[in-house]
Parts: sequence; C-alpha cells; structure tokens
Amino acid sequence: MSKIKNVLNRNYFYRFAAAKWHKHAVEKDPEKEIRRVYYMTFGKYPDLESPRNIIEKTYWLTLHTDLSEWTRCADKYLMRDYIKECGLEQLLPINYGKFNRGEDINFEKLPKSFVLKTNNASATCIVVKDKDKLDKKKTIKTLNQWLSIPFGYSGYQPHYLAIKPCIIAEEYLVADEEQERLSPNSLIDYKFYCCDGEPQVIWTPFNRRPEVEMNLFDIHWKSIPQYLVETDENFISDTVLKKPTCLDEMVGASRILSKPFSHVRVDFYVIGDKPYIGELTFTPGYGFFSEVLYNKLGDLVDLSKVKRVR
Repeated sequence: MSKIKNVLNRNYFYRFAAAKWHKHAVEKDPEKEIRRVYYMTFGKYPDLESPRNIIEKTYWLTLHTDLSEWTRCADKYLMRDYIKECGLEQLLPINYGKFNRGEDINFEKLPKSFVLKTNNASATCIVVKDKDKLDKKKTIKTLNQWLSIPFGYSGYQPHYLAIKPCIIAEEYLVADEEQERLSPNSLIDYKFYCCDGEPQVIWTPFNRRPEVEMNLFDIHWKSIPQYLVETDENFISDTVLKKPTCLDEMVGASRILSKPFSHVRVDFYVIGDKPYIGELTFTPGYGFFSEVLYNKLGDLVDLSKVKRVR
C-alpha cells in the first residue's frame, strides 16, 4: 500500500486532482476535513472543543488563532528571515537564489551541486549532484507543475495556502562517511518536537527508500522506542544512531526558535559536527507516535495562554 501511495504522490495529475478535491471539501467544511483525516489514522474523531492530545490542540490552534507567523516560518524562503532575527543565521544552508518559475533559473550561475525545491510544500525537492547531467527541460517542467498545485487543503493547513509559491536553490549538503553508511538513501533527519518553547523529543527518520527507518530519543539522547508506532511507511530501526556532538547546540536553537509558539517541530540535518536548519513545521504528519506520547505532548501545551481570534 505504501508503495502505491508513494507512486501516486509523485504523480502530478493525481496530486493536482487531489488538491482540487480537498479544496472543495475545505471550503465546504474545514472541520469535517480535519475529522476525516484524523479518523483515517486513529479510527475515531478528534475532540476539537476540549482538545487533549497535541494533534487536537494543533488543529484547535489552526481553527482559532492568528496563523500569520506560521505562514512566514513555514515558508522555506521567508523562514530564513526569522532564523536570522533569532541570531541563528550560521545554521542556514547557503541560498543561491529565489525564482518565481522554472524558466527564471539561470543554471549557469549555480554551482555544480545544489538543491532545488518549492517553498510551500512537502516532497517537492530535486537534489542535483552534477548539473552537467541534469535534464534542465524536465526539471523546469516538474518545478512549474509543483508550483501549480495548491498545498494546504488536505487535512486543513491554511497557513500554507497563504504562502506565495516560489522556487529556491540551496546548498547541497554532503553526508560524511559514517552517515552515508547508516543512511545511504537520504540524510538523517533530527526533528525536535517543541511545546511552549521547550524541545521534548527528537524523531530521527532516515534511509528513505521509500519506506523510512526511524528512532526516537529524548533531548538527552536516551532511546525511547516504546513511544513509536510502525506504519506502512515507517518502521522502527535496529540501527543505532550515535549521539550527535552538536546535540546541545540543536537543543538550544530549538528553544530559541520555538519560544513564540505553542507547538512547532524544528528540523535539522547534521553534516560533520555542524547542524543545519531544514524547516519549521507547525502541522507535522502523525500516526507514528503512540497515543501515550501524543497525550504527553498535548499536556505540555497550555491553550489558556493563547489569544483566540476566530
């Protein structure tokens, strides 16, 4: 099932049609769309009136609060301004340019290796290891197709809908030998789930093929796999990931970046001993943590402190 899903998610026409269907559903009743997606994962409906777990509380925030800062920080391009304001510019990969459409990219001015991605969606990234071998015409077509797909209707993530889509070119991060051995199909992700300005757990998906190996740690790098749930797409790995030498730096950066928000996931890559910020995610995917952990995280978010605007 996961292989079929991954094939469909890479198909432009399927993604475009699905986005239009979700748009219709959201415009008719956003809460119904939330209940549909939640039920598909948990077999029950969320409590959106008196939310308990972190997913329910995130949806409550989506429905009732000002999302303008979510929009800015979820935008993979404008996010850079926020990170600079937080004094963490050194943790950003190099940006080579921003483009409104594929035809605007001047490949001659880009280095030999780089990454192209859209700023407003998931799984819209092209890793270019050698631009001399790149099919530029196909690349431009793919990027323009991605830009045309409205992202944010599925599961009702309206802060993405407010992002003005563009293409960005960034530094290609090269894994060291040890990371390449453990995760030959992708970089190791270090995803910090933060509640009310405090990082709580670190989810580490890696070696995407397309099934994903995963581990889970507390912020002291104690393994806590008992809170993980395997799915068609993610499975608990026997591979032991060593504690990053820059763990304390990532924990500190997560505290700074998450301070204004009730809940956010701060994503890092680690190259050598240096962390790089990947993105900030306010509505992360779910289903791979246990109900116990979702409740624990939810208990750490105090909605009484949040200003309700809608």
